[in-house]
Amino acid sequence: MLGFIVQPGLVQGFVTELRVDPAVANDLAFREMLGIAIATILATLIGDHVSWRLQTAVALVVASLGNILSALSPELEMLFLARLLAGFGAGFVISISFTVIGTGPRPERGLGLYLVSLLTYGAIGLWAMPSVLATFGLQAIFWAWAVASGAAVFAAFALPADMRSQGRGEIHATQTLKDAPIVIILAFLLGVFVYNTAVSIAWANLFLIGLDAGIAEQDVANALLICQFTAIVGALAAMSLAEKFSSIASVVVGTSGGAAVLALVLGAPSFALFLATVILFNTIWNFAMPFILGLAPTLTASGRLMSVAVAVQMAGLAFGPLLASALLGETEGFETIKWFAIALMLVALLLLVPAMIDRRRRAKGAA
Repeated sequence: MLGFIVQPGLVQGFVTELRVDPAVANDLAFREMLGIAIATILATLIGDHVSWRLQTAVALVVASLGNILSALSPELEMLFLARLLAGFGAGFVISISFTVIGTGPRPERGLGLYLVSLLTYGAIGLWAMPSVLATFGLQAIFWAWAVASGAAVFAAFALPADMRSQGRGEIHATQTLKDAPIVIILAFLLGVFVYNTAVSIAWANLFLIGLDAGIAEQDVANALLICQFTAIVGALAAMSLAEKFSSIASVVVGTSGGAAVLALVLGAPSFALFLATVILFNTIWNFAMPFILGLAPTLTASGRLMSVAVAVQMAGLAFGPLLASALLGETEGFETIKWFAIALMLVALLLLVPAMIDRRRRAKGAA
C-alpha cells in the first residue's frame, strides 16, 4: 500500500511537480488503484493454487519495475502506464499479505501490528512528503518505492507456500448455516464498493481541499500526519471492541458519521475545522471498515465471501479517484466532490442495511 496510504500527498505532488490540474492528478492516482483492484481480483481467483512465495516475489518485481518506470517516464502517457504497472504488482502483495496474516496464528494480533505499521508509515510519509518533493522531486519518491519493493523480495521467501502449510486446511461449510439470499449478498458487495468509493474520493483530495481552503501546505501535511496516528487508535479500538460493541452500530457510525464529518469541510473551513475533519474521518474509517468487512463471513456458509469483499473494496478505492477526476474536469473547486462523497456514504448505509438485518436474524436464530 506504499502509494495509497500517502495518496493525498502524492496527488498534491502530481499537481505541483508535474504541473497538471487536479483532474489529471486524480486520473494518475486512479491508474495505480485500477492496477491494485485488478490484481486483488486475480489474486482471489488464483488463491493458493500457485505458491504464495512465487506470486509475491513476482509481484514485488513488477511493482519495483513500475516505480522505476515512473521515475524515468519522460512523458505523462508513459507515467499513466507505469503507475498502472506498479499498482498491479502491489495489488497481489496486498491481497496475499492480508490472507497470510488473516489465516495465520493469532490473526487479530497480526492484523493489529500490520495496521499500526501501515498507518505509522503513512503518518511519517505524509508529513515528510512536502519537504521531500521540494528538495528531491517526485522521482525520488518513486525510486524509494522501487528499492523498498525490490528489497521486500527477500521477505517473500519466508512466507508459507499455501494455506495448508499455514496450518489451515480447506474451509468446510457449516452444515447448519445456509447462505443469505443472493439479493442481500449483492447489496452488501455493492455497499462495500460504494463506501470505499466515497472514502477514496475524499482521501485522494484531502490535501488539495486543505490548500483550496487557504491553509498552508505544511499545515495540511501536519494535519494528515496527526490523523494517521489517530487512525491507529481507531483500528486498534475496532479489534479490542469487536466482541463488545455492536457491529450494526459500528457500521452506522462509519457511514453516517463519515458523511457528517465530511460536511465540516464544506465551504472554506479554518485550519482547526480541517484538522478536526481529517482526524475524525480517518479514525472513523479505520474503526468501521473491519466491522463492514466483518459482515461478509456471516452471509455464506463457507465464509469465503470475505476474499471477494476485499477485492470489491479495492475496486471501490480505485474508482474513487476516477470519479473525482471526472467531477473536477466539469466544475471548479471541490464542493461537488465533497457532496458526492457525502451522498455515497449515505447510499452505502442503505445498501448495507439488509446484510445487517440478516446478521441480527442469524444471531437470534443461533441463540
